[in-house]
Amino acid sequence: MTDSRTEANRRTAIRFIERLGTGVLDDDLLADDPRWWVPGLGIVGRGEFEGFVSGFHQLCATPPLMTILGVTAEGDRVAVEARCDAELRDGARYRNTYHFLLEFEDGKIKLAKEYNDTRHSTETVGALLMRGARAARPEGGG
Repeated sequence: MTDSRTEANRRTAIRFIERLGTGVLDDDLLADDPRWWVPGLGIVGRGEFEGFVSGFHQLCATPPLMTILGVTAEGDRVAVEARCDAELRDGARYRNTYHFLLEFEDGKIKLAKEYNDTRHSTETVGALLMRGARAARPEGGG
């Protein structure tokens, strides 16, 4: 049996992943100062993460399709397994499986940890995404 808070967080997590596939970070789903843990970088702020999302979508010839494979929710933690499939502008195919661990505060996402096949990401889009994310960093790091 799932309590109403857990179920609300579960629904929010699903909406977040669905919106992520469109390239939009929905303010209604996020805490005031959300953070992301990204493989190879550690914790990044909203601006840098938006740089990744925007940069990735610019590399795509077709909108990426995010397919949710499973969701597990317990209290203020929701785990989502998802697959992303996109055709890139250079003709390559991006197919990666993700595990997101989302931590909530007051019904909004305050921390998202993203796990994926980093080798595939690096080989297909990695260097370009890193440049875009660095450009989004505020002066002095982030």
